[in-house]
Amino acid sequence: MSRVLLVPDLPLDRAAVMDKYAHRLHDWLESGDPGFEVRLAAHIGELTRDAGPDGRTSGSYTRWWNQPIDPSRVVLPGPLRGPQGFAARFFFYPMRLARQARRADVVHILDHAYAHLLLRARRRPVVITVHDLMPVIVLRSPTGGVAESFRNRLLRRTLKALRAADAFLVGTEWLRRELATWLGDDRKIHVVPFGVDRAFFREAPGGRERGRRDWRIPEEAFVVLHVGSTVDRKNVPLVIQTVARLRMEVGVDVHLLQVGGRLTADQEQQIDRLGLRRFLRSVPAADESTLRRAYSAADVLLFPSLYEGFGFPVLEAFASGLPVVTSGAGGLREVAGDAAVIVDGRDPAAYVQALVELSEDQDRREALVALGMHRAEGFTWRRTAEMTATVYRKFLA
Repeated sequence: MSRVLLVPDLPLDRAAVMDKYAHRLHDWLESGDPGFEVRLAAHIGELTRDAGPDGRTSGSYTRWWNQPIDPSRVVLPGPLRGPQGFAARFFFYPMRLARQARRADVVHILDHAYAHLLLRARRRPVVITVHDLMPVIVLRSPTGGVAESFRNRLLRRTLKALRAADAFLVGTEWLRRELATWLGDDRKIHVVPFGVDRAFFREAPGGRERGRRDWRIPEEAFVVLHVGSTVDRKNVPLVIQTVARLRMEVGVDVHLLQVGGRLTADQEQQIDRLGLRRFLRSVPAADESTLRRAYSAADVLLFPSLYEGFGFPVLEAFASGLPVVTSGAGGLREVAGDAAVIVDGRDPAAYVQALVELSEDQDRREALVALGMHRAEGFTWRRTAEMTATVYRKFLA
């Protein structure tokens, strides 16, 4: 039987979104009957699994956690996470992949940031999932420095390898066009939308009350949720400024719930300068149950990102029955469709207005929630796996 080798991020990267993609794709390929064998080149980072009605995970899932493949465990120990991660990613992992690829008919690198591994695929057909083109953007905006120079050398090496892939998977038509412009060709690019976990559709009784009690948020407060990292492109300063203006100019009792990223020093200073410390709840690292509780506890997801290839939080909010206000940047407009409030530009006043209107117009809020849940239902991991398998078969025939 033909064999497909899935190449996930290493656990040392602690990339929750990439781990979720790897988990779900592997699980759905294994639980179906794709006509080929699926193997993992490495362990995937820990992730809460979807539970069945009895609280246990489905027995149809492959027990990937038993596979004794984890390069991160055979390099530098202790607190030396930087050197350890570098050694695992650029030495041990490529070495292991070269051995694994001997027994594979197709190699699928699940994150474009690992495209350098293509060089160890032993001339097997290589599929690479491209989640965004941030490496290209970073290289176009140099700021200088020894560390940046070293990083950019690695990025150029990765991008050079990326161009050599036999097929590319992207989550949106928008990213397909962006990638085609960079490659100069769109014939190898396949649009395969990602899924949203079914667990987000299952509202736990009393989840809103428990979440607010756990985070000490008043029941009558209006909670603005932001999910994701706090890097520059996430536009977190605008989120903070929008919440501050809602409190000071509109008089709304607003609380900010930040989940999934640790605020930077500048963002912490902004919080203090605007007097929002008492109204901030920050959860730097959240498992999936905590994430679902956050969606339940909030009144709106504010996601004003400046660049996104896809935008998982938008779909998760839709599935959770939470209205969304977003920038529509990159692939966000495509993912959101007509189910979210799209705010063009970077003016906090426009976001304040959108949030005020949403809080005052219950009918519109309910309409957006219904549209969002309907839209989220169309994004399933089963469909992602089936469309991905179709791409593999082009090389297995």
